[in-house]
Amino acid sequence: MATFVADEEALETFSDDVGSLWCRPVAVLDHPPDAFTFLRDFVHPNVPCIIRNAIKAGDDALRLSLDDIIDRVGEDAMLTVDVTPDGHGDCVRNVLESSSNSTDDGKSITTKATRMRQMFVKPHEQQMSIAEFRRLLRKDYKVDECNRRSEEELEAFPINKNTTESSAADESTNTATRRHTSPVVYYSKQSDCLRTEMKELFSTNIFPESFLFAEKAFGTGPPDAVNLWIGNESSHSSMHKDFYHNLFFVCSGQKEFVLNPPADHIFLHEGEFPCATFTPVKAEMNDDCDWAVTLDQDDDEDDSGSDLPKEVTTKWIEPDITIDKSDKFPLLAQAHPMKVLVSEGELLYLPPLWYHRVTQTCETVGVNYWYDMKFDTPHWCYFNFLQQLSPSQNLTSKT
Repeated sequence: MATFVADEEALETFSDDVGSLWCRPVAVLDHPPDAFTFLRDFVHPNVPCIIRNAIKAGDDALRLSLDDIIDRVGEDAMLTVDVTPDGHGDCVRNVLESSSNSTDDGKSITTKATRMRQMFVKPHEQQMSIAEFRRLLRKDYKVDECNRRSEEELEAFPINKNTTESSAADESTNTATRRHTSPVVYYSKQSDCLRTEMKELFSTNIFPESFLFAEKAFGTGPPDAVNLWIGNESSHSSMHKDFYHNLFFVCSGQKEFVLNPPADHIFLHEGEFPCATFTPVKAEMNDDCDWAVTLDQDDDEDDSGSDLPKEVTTKWIEPDITIDKSDKFPLLAQAHPMKVLVSEGELLYLPPLWYHRVTQTCETVGVNYWYDMKFDTPHWCYFNFLQQLSPSQNLTSKT
């Protein structure tokens, strides 16, 4: 089979074309456009925009804070909250793995030796009242530059093996590396949470069922999900993409998006990593927790015949494009990050497959609508081809 090669000059030309022909300043519209204009100017060319006055409350744009939500649903309303020790969940980070040796009788013992291993670590999910969530969100938090760290600078937490064979040496190693910390909370359940878990809020009819101008332009029917997001500067969502048209409305506060076009896929150093989940060391999470990570395991039968549990893996963007400038990720220099601030009363249209890293500049409440994308399009065929490309070693690292 033929092999196609693109040298550094070709990649630079491609990057220049993307930067000059696709990436443009994000347009700001004072009012929602009609369906044809939206389709022509933004959906078809696959570019984001900001729309003001998309959700109204009387003559003004809707404003809704966390306190306003509690006034509407009561302090006892229950949430499924994402909790992490440092605000960095759903990202690639180092973990500490203890090595194991086998004895003559076949049993496994764990020694003090540990190694660093990169994994995709998800947040711990915790049920709590919305009043407790508010207390934790506002509890003695302060944000400084330590919250903006590369994957290599994030603290490495140990793997929680949860086995009866774990020795006292393993426990002492883990305890020495666990961090005693106040948890960072973020309401980001997704899964249509505004129409399910928070349906009492949605039933007040302050939010539209859909945006008709967008629904007509997308041509894929009503929104597949409507989600509520509540967090502050402590929480970060690492660079990722979605297979949806995304309409994100900021009810209060301000969201910070870093956007990259789909063409940047080959520059973002995506890799495949084992999956794990943050776990409080004690069963009951409290204000000051010790943390570890627990490996995700595939419950399906393993065809290899091994008795060991099969690891679950996922593909994810390893570096944080906002701060990683090391020689380990040289292709990042060819990417096209765009920082976009979305303020209270504004709605961001984010096309499918656009990469985005997200945080907040203050306590922020947002609502987003996900509409299905169409896969029978040139956009998907082009992007799916890019996903199959693998850069050569001399382009991914420098010595």
